Amino acid sequence: MVVDDEAIITTQMEEYLKMLGYDVAGIAHSGEDAIELAKTLRPDLILMDIVMPRKRIDGIAASEAIKKELDIPIIFMTAYGSEKILERVKSVEPVGFIVKPFQESELKIAIEMALYRREMEKRLRESEEKYRSVVNAAADAIFTVDSEGRVVFWNQAAVNLFGYKPEEAVDQRFSRFLPEAVSRTLQVEMHKVVSKNRSELVGKIQETDGIRKDGNTFPIEFAWTTWTVRDGVFFTIIARDITERKKIEQMKSGFVSLVSHQLKTPVAGIMGAVDNMLSGLTGELNPKQREYLEAMQEISARNFRIINNLLNVSRLERGIVSLDLRSNALGELANLAVKGYREAIQKKGLTLEVDRPSTDVRVLADKDKLVEALINAVDNAVKFTDAGSIAVRIRKNEAFGIVEIEDTGPGLSQALMKDLFRKEQMLTGGPAAKEGCGLGLYIAMEFMRLQKGTVFVRSVPGKGSTFSFHVPLART
Repeated sequence: MVVDDEAIITTQMEEYLKMLGYDVAGIAHSGEDAIELAKTLRPDLILMDIVMPRKRIDGIAASEAIKKELDIPIIFMTAYGSEKILERVKSVEPVGFIVKPFQESELKIAIEMALYRREMEKRLRESEEKYRSVVNAAADAIFTVDSEGRVVFWNQAAVNLFGYKPEEAVDQRFSRFLPEAVSRTLQVEMHKVVSKNRSELVGKIQETDGIRKDGNTFPIEFAWTTWTVRDGVFFTIIARDITERKKIEQMKSGFVSLVSHQLKTPVAGIMGAVDNMLSGLTGELNPKQREYLEAMQEISARNFRIINNLLNVSRLERGIVSLDLRSNALGELANLAVKGYREAIQKKGLTLEVDRPSTDVRVLADKDKLVEALINAVDNAVKFTDAGSIAVRIRKNEAFGIVEIEDTGPGLSQALMKDLFRKEQMLTGGPAAKEGCGLGLYIAMEFMRLQKGTVFVRSVPGKGSTFSFHVPLART
C-alpha cells in the first residue's frame, strides 16, 4: 500500500512497484485514509510519506495508529530528515527509511529487506508461540534466569509449584525459591559457564528443597541447562515436586526395615543354636552331622549379613543413623573387623597379614560404624580372593588414620570401579556372581562420610585391589 498526499507521486510509485514485480493493494492520500485502508486491505507492507502538510494526521501519527491494531511493517519515504522527525520515527520502529528522491534499486532493496524481516519475525513469533504453549502445558516447573540470576521467564507449572505469579517472580533472584546453600552452589556453577563455558552440574538431576511463597519447604528434583544468544547467557531450570515419591520411598524403606528386623532375630537364634551344637553342648557329632551344621552356620552368617545390610541402607535412606564419635585405637578396630574372618581365610588357604605401627593411631570415629565399614571391605576381599593373601595395614598422615585392605583377587575393571560405591552396583569381581546383595561398599562409603572420612580404591585387573579407609585423627 502506498500513502502520499501528492497524486503524481503515488502514480509514479505504483508504476515503479509494478515494474519491480509487486502488486499495489491500494493508495491513500492522507493519514486518516491510510488507517482505514490498512484495516480493510491488510497489506504486506506500507510505503508511508511522513510530511503531508495539508492533512491533519501526518505519516508518523498514522503509522502509530496502524501499529496499535495491525502488525504491518512500514517504510517511511520523506524529503525531510530533521533530528525532530528522526526522533519521532524511532518510536514507530519502521523497517526502513528512504530519502526522496531515490533510485529504483534503493526502493527494491528496502522493500525486499522489509519483507524478509517480516517473514523472519513471523517465523520467530510462531516458534516462540509454540515454545510457550508447550512450556506452559508442561507438568514440570520451567523457569529461565539471566547471568545475574534474575528470573526472565516463569511457566504455569512454576506458578502451581512455588505459588508466585509470573509478575511476582520475574526480575526476582532465583535464590528465593531454593535453599541458600543450593542457590549459592548454582550461582558459582553459572559463573563458571559465563566465564569458562563449562560446568560439571549442567544437565545433572539434583535433589533439594523448594521454598513456596508461604515459606513452606517441599522436596524437589531439578536439572538445569544453559544457552547463549546475542543478549547474553541464560539458564533454564526444570523442577518437579517429588513429595509423593519421597513418601513412597520412606514407606518402602520402612517396610524393608520392619521385615529385616523381624528376620534378624530368628536368624540370630539359628546361628546361636548351630554354634552351640558345633561346640559340643548337645553331644558328640558324627562327620555328616558336623558337615550339615557347618553349612547351616555359613548360610546363616551370610543371611544375617544381608539382613544387616538391608537394615543399614534403610536407616541411611531415612536419615535416622546416629553417631557416637569418640577417640579409638585404629589398630584395635581393624582387628575387630578381621576377627570374624580368620577361620574363613584359613579354610580358603589364604595368608593373612596384619601390619600395625608400634604406637597406636587414634582416630575420632564411631566404633561400631567404622568396624562395620571395614568388615564390608574385608568380606569382599575374602569373598573374591581364591588364592594368595589378604593384608591389613594401618598407618597415618597429617590429618587421617588410614586402614588399607589389600587382596590378590581378580581385581576390578574401570567399568566396575566407576559405580563401585553405588547401592545399585552388584560387585561381582569375576565371571560368576558371589553371594550377597551388593550393598556392602555403599554402606561402607556412607558410614565413612558420616564420620567425615572417605574410602579410596586402587585396582589392577588380574592382580588384586586395595581399599583405603581414611578416618580423621583424634586431636588432644
